[in-house]
Amino acid sequence: MRARSKAARITAAGISLWLGMTCAVAADRAKVLNIYAWSEYFPASLIAKFQTETGIHVNYAVLDSPETAETILSVGHSNYDIVTMNASPELAREIPKGFWKKLDQASLPNARNADPQIMQLLKSVDPGNLYAMPWMWGTTGLLYNSDKIKAIMPNAPLDSLDMILKKDVAAKFAGCGISMLDSWGDVLPMVSRYLRQPRLSANKADLDAVMAKLQEVQPYVRRISTVGYYQQLAEGELCLAIGYSGDAMVARRMVNESHGNVKIEYAFTREMVPFYIDNMVIPADSPNPTAALAFINFVMRPEISASVTRFIGFATANAAAVPFLEPAVRGNTIIYPPPAIRSRFELQRVYTPDETRAFTRAWLLFKSGL
Repeated sequence: MRARSKAARITAAGISLWLGMTCAVAADRAKVLNIYAWSEYFPASLIAKFQTETGIHVNYAVLDSPETAETILSVGHSNYDIVTMNASPELAREIPKGFWKKLDQASLPNARNADPQIMQLLKSVDPGNLYAMPWMWGTTGLLYNSDKIKAIMPNAPLDSLDMILKKDVAAKFAGCGISMLDSWGDVLPMVSRYLRQPRLSANKADLDAVMAKLQEVQPYVRRISTVGYYQQLAEGELCLAIGYSGDAMVARRMVNESHGNVKIEYAFTREMVPFYIDNMVIPADSPNPTAALAFINFVMRPEISASVTRFIGFATANAAAVPFLEPAVRGNTIIYPPPAIRSRFELQRVYTPDETRAFTRAWLLFKSGL
């Protein structure tokens, strides 16, 4: 569920402009594929290879939040052919509304490479695995600059949300920069669990307690964003964030590419280990579903999926790709957590419309006070 962006960003205005443009690169729409996905989920080298093999030109718009994508798709005529979307709650509520086209399995022989355990989990939101092809998966936890954190607080509770949600602890790190995801679906359940609530609830007393906890630490939070926070970690502008496991790997890569010396670490919190599965889906009104299917089948080749995991640091949902990964990648516990952590994975539950409105309103009010 997850915003990943490098140095160049496509802003909302840029996306709107992109949507309003006709494809000058190809008059034949059958030779154009429009993708709406998280940044670098399909690296430039992969896109170039697909274009060379098929002659299909790819336009790539960067998705910055699933909520924005859902709004665009709900209006219709988005002009997109492939979108990356989280399994729960997004796909769970969108599939019954007819947002997505059923996948033509005969056109997807490489679908057999998908991880059977991931496919089984997906059945809870996509019965029969009819609409979604899993792409990458990961967790939500704490990203941090280990040198700065240890210098400020040598005994920092790095396995706990105390790092950000305990006022006295958060105050210590405010100076070096704290960030949290701009996603109530990620953050609010973690705060709820931190308060030992059985689950995130729209009950007034329960939700008030969650928001009171966030407001208590609000003065110490510098950023609320799903875009670019990991780059700021890599550049030393932030030292601590609630974020995604894959983004920790992206931040590490950015440090290496810039020849920096920032040490980025990632911690699973003992209170909760949120788990997400990002999927490739085809909008119901896609102008070019044939090209979309060709692309999905292309990226589900084991060596292609492995190359993406190697580059961006997210765990592939392609089981056949794992043997193509180096031992250092397969053994990286940020990408592939040990069984003790996996046993605590939790998919986000599906919320009712009333719950969604309550959580969205509370989150917007919280952000407005930053």
